[in-house]
Amino acid sequence: MRYLPKLQQLQTFQAVLTHGSIRTAAKALGQSQPGVTRSLQELEQTLGISLMTRGNAGVVLTDVGRLFNSRIELILNELDRALDEIQHYNLSTSGPVTIGLSLLPILTIFPGAIKRFKSKNKKSCVTSFEGQVAELVPRVRSGKLDFIICANAPLDYLSGLTQELLINTHYFIYARKGHPLANCTSLVELQEADWFLPITKLGCHDQLEQLLFKYSYQKNRPIMRGTGVAAMQMMINADYLTIATGDMVHNNPLMHDFCIIPVKETLPEANFSLIYSSERPLTLAAKNLMNEFRLESQYYDWSEPITP
Repeated sequence: MRYLPKLQQLQTFQAVLTHGSIRTAAKALGQSQPGVTRSLQELEQTLGISLMTRGNAGVVLTDVGRLFNSRIELILNELDRALDEIQHYNLSTSGPVTIGLSLLPILTIFPGAIKRFKSKNKKSCVTSFEGQVAELVPRVRSGKLDFIICANAPLDYLSGLTQELLINTHYFIYARKGHPLANCTSLVELQEADWFLPITKLGCHDQLEQLLFKYSYQKNRPIMRGTGVAAMQMMINADYLTIATGDMVHNNPLMHDFCIIPVKETLPEANFSLIYSSERPLTLAAKNLMNEFRLESQYYDWSEPITP
């Protein structure tokens, strides 16, 4: 019969990784350093292999340790959720939900969905993280997030996940009003412009960049990348161009400072989806919040801006 590690050993293992050293982990856990060391040694003895090496700079995972950690992280996250769900079920409350959102859903459907959810689940706590698809997908896969709403991810990036289309709108090229290129009608005329684009190049973002720079002679042109908020500032103060949906701009306090460049080329659609695990159950609270986002995406006015 194969012996399973003890829960306390797994929690100690995670604490050491989180804090970077046995000494700091022992302090956080309220234990002695010899006690933490002994717990790690017992875990490695149970598994029959070394999980980490110790040195003056802290602890470093072995190859097997990294593999083990990816599984244990998911198990402990799921255990925490199970305990939360049981606790809140007993207390007749709806439990915590942790979600990830990109900028478009934050500026559009997030407030309405949360408002309705909180009116029905007054004791529930919702924690949200802002990010883009490349950084949010690994967090929902590991169990750190219940679900995310972001730009569509490629199918080969979705192992173990379900992707459900929620928002279908369009991208436009934006500049500050009065920009020298504001009245251009073709992407050919924008090849030498300064661009501020999203960090991620997955899915439609890759298609966008291929289209934007189709006529460029520069193979590795310098492009600034970052968040939508930073893009707005660079548009106003440094004459950069950016790609955004109409709602991302029109929900910005500086919307009157921007204009759409009326290029004749058709840009790829902006599809944003609800992404969640297909391999583990969602809590009741997470399911309820997902339904509110579905409803809000139907109610929201996705009217397109009028190009000049």
